[in-house]
Amino acid sequence: MTWMVLLTITLSLAVVVGGLLGVSDHKLQWAPRAWARLLMRGIGCRVRLSGGENLKPGATYVFAGNHASALDIPSLQSVMPKNFRWVAKKELFSIPLFGPALTTAGNIPIDRSASRQAMHSLALAAQRVSDGASVVIFPEGTRSDDGQLLPFKSGGFLLAIKSGRPVVPFYLQGTRQVMANDRFLLDPGPIEVILGQPIPADGRRPSQREDLSDLVRERILELQRQAGEGPPVDSPGTGA
Repeated sequence: MTWMVLLTITLSLAVVVGGLLGVSDHKLQWAPRAWARLLMRGIGCRVRLSGGENLKPGATYVFAGNHASALDIPSLQSVMPKNFRWVAKKELFSIPLFGPALTTAGNIPIDRSASRQAMHSLALAAQRVSDGASVVIFPEGTRSDDGQLLPFKSGGFLLAIKSGRPVVPFYLQGTRQVMANDRFLLDPGPIEVILGQPIPADGRRPSQREDLSDLVRERILELQRQAGEGPPVDSPGTGA
């Protein structure tokens, strides 16, 4: 926790100062990447990316995956393509210094309790994608206590439909084992970010967001099963 606090203060300050000096959010992406890599190294976790060959160089995507640990974000940030933004709960943006740094770096707060404001956030995220940045969403809306996928909220998939960008399903393996949702103690170990094949969203209508959500959820379940952690195919709630 001490290591995380020191890194967060230092890198957040660098981002805020850079923003005040007129540095664009694209050029500030070195800071969150450095924060994530130094954090994961400092706590003794090696993060590996699998499936990176599924991504086209320079292309933008909407990444959607599971959320089971506070380490999900730095794990992703440390190995994913450099230019991407987060759609994150608005409470994070209220944290002193860290919140302003999130905003300056181009991340998007979302108020899950207010549908109109949530739609505005998704429209802003679609604009970020149009400007050349990929976006990451956690469709479960919150962290899973037992590591199994929760029901998906389909609103985030409007982002893919509105921007016309493919959705890349991902599965985070190992983050919950290192730091479970209900504890602060760490048990350092390997973490793997597993990327699936992109799912086209171009040409879909907003009314089809539930279908897209169901398809992405099933692809994430497949990645989870491939990692040896998912429920059997015939279990209830797998979407099979």
